[in-house]
Formats: sequence, C-alpha cells, structure tokens
Amino acid sequence: MRVPYEWLIIASVFAGQLAYAQYPDPGYGYQDPYAFQQYGAPDQNSLYAELLPADRSSTFPEDFGTVSLAQTKEMFRGTWGRLEYLHGNISHEGATTLGAPIFGPSASDPTVIVDYPDPSQQFPIIFTDGITTALAEVPTTRGTRWKNAQGMRGSFGIPIAKAFSIEGRAWGYEEQAFTLDTPRIPPLQVNGPFSQVNSTFLATTLTTDGVPGTTVILYDAGFSSSYTSSIKAGDVSLVFNWKNPDEGLRVQPILGYRHEEYVEGLGFGGTFDNTSGAYVGAGTFAPQSNWIQSNAVNHRDMLAVGLRTEWQRGNLTLGMQERMAVGSNIAKTSVYTSNLREPGSIPGTVDDPALTRSFQRSTTVAPTLDLDVYAHIQMNHWLSFRVGYNLIWMGRVAAADQSIRFNEVSDGLGGTLPDVGSSMKYSNRTVSALTIGGEIILP
Repeated sequence: MRVPYEWLIIASVFAGQLAYAQYPDPGYGYQDPYAFQQYGAPDQNSLYAELLPADRSSTFPEDFGTVSLAQTKEMFRGTWGRLEYLHGNISHEGATTLGAPIFGPSASDPTVIVDYPDPSQQFPIIFTDGITTALAEVPTTRGTRWKNAQGMRGSFGIPIAKAFSIEGRAWGYEEQAFTLDTPRIPPLQVNGPFSQVNSTFLATTLTTDGVPGTTVILYDAGFSSSYTSSIKAGDVSLVFNWKNPDEGLRVQPILGYRHEEYVEGLGFGGTFDNTSGAYVGAGTFAPQSNWIQSNAVNHRDMLAVGLRTEWQRGNLTLGMQERMAVGSNIAKTSVYTSNLREPGSIPGTVDDPALTRSFQRSTTVAPTLDLDVYAHIQMNHWLSFRVGYNLIWMGRVAAADQSIRFNEVSDGLGGTLPDVGSSMKYSNRTVSALTIGGEIILP
C-alpha cells in the first residue's frame, strides 16, 4: 500500500513541469494586447486593476477642471454690458393758469363787473380808495421746459443658446428745475397804463364754493417759483433672434416688463407789504408771504413688446428699436399751503392756517412708446462704440401744475375758509435725448 502512493506523488510533479513547458516565457517576445494593466502603487490590490489603454496617463480631477472652465466660457460667450451718457430734454404739455376764473371791474368802466375766464391775461383791480386802478395777472406754467437734462443708462445682455437672450436696462435723469416766467415785481416801469405807480401785480385767484368769485391774493413785493421733474426707469426683456445672414440683416422681436417712476414738484408763492400803495395812505407794513406746493408721483408698471432691426456691414451696425408698453399708473398727488390768503391784506385781518394738506391717489391705464436709433462701431473683438438718439413718450401722467384746486368755501357765518387742495389731472410727457457710450463683449 505504501509504494504506489510514493510513485503517485513523483508522477504528479513531472506532469506539472511538462504543462508549464508548453507556454512561452511572459517576459520574452510576445505580449497579450488585452493584458491587465495595473495603475497605482505596486502593492495595490489587483482587484482595482482596469482594462485600459496603455497610454492613459492624466488624472480625473485635472480633466474635470479643464472641461468645467471651457464650459463656463462657452456659456457666457457673447455676454455684453453697455454704459451710455444721456443728454436730453423733458417736455411739458398742457400748461395751466395757477389761479381760477374771477369777476372783476371792466377795464373801460370800473363800475361794471365782468367775467375774466383766463386771469393769466391782465385784468384790472381797484385800490382801496375806489378810484385808483392797476393791472394784475396770474402766473402760468406756459413755456415750461426742462432742458439739458443729464442722465445715465446701463444695459446688459446674456445669450441663452442661440434662440434668444435676456436683456436689461436701467436709466435716469438728474432732477431738473424751471422758474416760471412772470413779470418782475416791483415793476421797472413806474407809470402803467392807468398812469399809476406799480401798475402790474402778480396774483392768485380763487373760486368761492366752486364758482367764480372776486377773491384775489395780491403780491407786490416779490414772487418766487420752482417747477421740478425727475425720471427713473428700467426694463427686462426676452430678445428672440431672427436673422438673415446672407443680407446682413437681423430682426429681433422683444417681449418684457417695464417700470417707470416719474415725479413732478411745483412750488410758488409771493409777498405783499403795500409797496404798491394798494391800501391808500397806509404806508408799508410787515411783509406777508404764502406758499403753495404741489407734488405728483407716478409709478408705472407695464408689459412691453417691440422689434429691433439691425443691418451690419463689416464693423458697422445701424439699428432701430421700437417698444410699446401698456400697463397701470399708480399716481399720487399732494398739495400743501401755508398762510394762503394773508398776502394782499392788512396784517392780522386774515388768519389762514400755517399748514394745510391734501392728498389723492388714483390708478389709470399707462401707455409708453420708446424709440431708439443708433450706430454701433466694433473697435475690436471685445470693445464697441455706440452713438444714437432716444425718444420716449409717456401718456396719462399725473401733473403737478394741473392737480391744484384753487377754491375757498363758505363757513356759514358770512366768511370763507381756504380750500386749496389736490385735484388730480393727467397730461403727457416726452423725453428726448442724444446718447453716447461704450460696450464690452465677452469673447
């Protein structure tokens, strides 16, 4: 039993040697192209070996950073930003008289009382002696215009794929002020049309209980005024790309949201000290002054549609862009008065409040038209120069000058109380400007 077992072990050893001799040496000549290539430390477990090309040498984190940077650059390629200087004018439409229609003596016969529907045209007044006659007129906002308004406009655009882009703009003008055009008082002319000194007065006229009366507030020692306006606005839009490369023509429809904030403030008032001698024989007395302040604020939110058309030849692009917006205007007006009726009277005889306040708020439909024409010159692959003209028309704007109620009311005791307050009315405004600026484009 022992001898066959030993021979079996010897036979197995020789069989193994013969089997090994049938395969060539792995380090000599031939190598399997699909052999496992092991990466990492020599002692790394073979379970982590990969079947990979023999020339793979870079690591995953380095490739990821390179690819991410390239993708980010491609995502924002064509993004642009623009800054422009605006030099413009803000128009004033719908001028009004800062007073109410009145009854007064006829210029031909002071004993006859006639109607003066437009007191901005000179009308007669009679001094306290019942004989001396002079002329007075009510200031008007006629001729108001805010010129040489300085402003800035910033814009940006971000392309989204090739179909459309997101664009935004924000612009504004510094506050503009205008002084009403009125005759100088005291007047330079000593002898007026009735051969009397200080023949021209400035005045504020009031209705009584809403109908024309005879109340005239006179100023003979001074008059001051300030009419201001300011505008701030912005929009954000989707701009779609339609173009004809063969003709160099590009047409881009525009759809977006627009916000405008337009503000006006009108303040005026005068002083009376009897320099004119309206109170015959009373001499001069302590000056009495009043002030009327009217403010109008317009918050306009609108949906806008438009079309941009551009023609390009080389580095020059000529374009025109028109937008139409319609939405709501939340308008607020306020009127403040101080010592309203005291000028033109003897001190102590009229005691009006030192401050009265009146407010109104209303919502109405707000339309806007916005037109841009421009020339765009490409200086290099990232910088452009731009010059153009912009015209904006804003409809249904609450106006400070037209939103004042000039009135007094009966107190039931034979006297009257001041009732000058807010009475909102709307007008239109036009803003025109020359534009010049530069644009930076991400290559």
